[in-house]
Amino acid sequence: MEKDFFVLGIGASLGGLQSLSEFFETLDATLPFAIVLVTHLQADSRSKLDDILHNKTNMQVHRIDQDTPIRKGVVYVLVEELLVTIENGILCVRPAEGKTGQAIDIFFESLADNYKERAIGIILSGTGKDGLAGSQKIGEAGGQILVQEPFSALYQSLPRLIIKDDHPDKVLPAARLASWLNKNYSVIKVNGDNQNQG
Repeated sequence: MEKDFFVLGIGASLGGLQSLSEFFETLDATLPFAIVLVTHLQADSRSKLDDILHNKTNMQVHRIDQDTPIRKGVVYVLVEELLVTIENGILCVRPAEGKTGQAIDIFFESLADNYKERAIGIILSGTGKDGLAGSQKIGEAGGQILVQEPFSALYQSLPRLIIKDDHPDKVLPAARLASWLNKNYSVIKVNGDNQNQG
């Protein structure tokens, strides 16, 4: 299993499209990351999120509707009514069966277990608490948690919850989170050192 790159899990719900657009328009597409995007999607129509992201980044963008080996340089977009975990370098999908509202936690927790200090969880605009437990687990495993600055998000309650209960490593507007990653990815907490420079 290849673990010589970082895996970013991005969780977003309401208002997430604007935040995702700002993030990917700024993120350096050559960074050695794999990115897994988990959002709360409606089951009654096909999401166009992958098509939208194709216009925001030069990274490859793939919808995942079956088990898929993870590769750096690719953005993986979860399909409607599915859950995803990562196990031994494979993105494993299964029917949500009513657990769509736990999709971020489920992925983040598996990311923490499998990638530890090379796991990065990013929480963008949204509501509810999906993402809190998973963010805490990533932090406990030695990974990084980055959160969109609430005043820059269309929906602030989820970012505010993570900030209140999980003490994230960085809080910035979405585009500046991407800029920070562009500058600092090589020194992110890989040896137990918390890098918080702006």
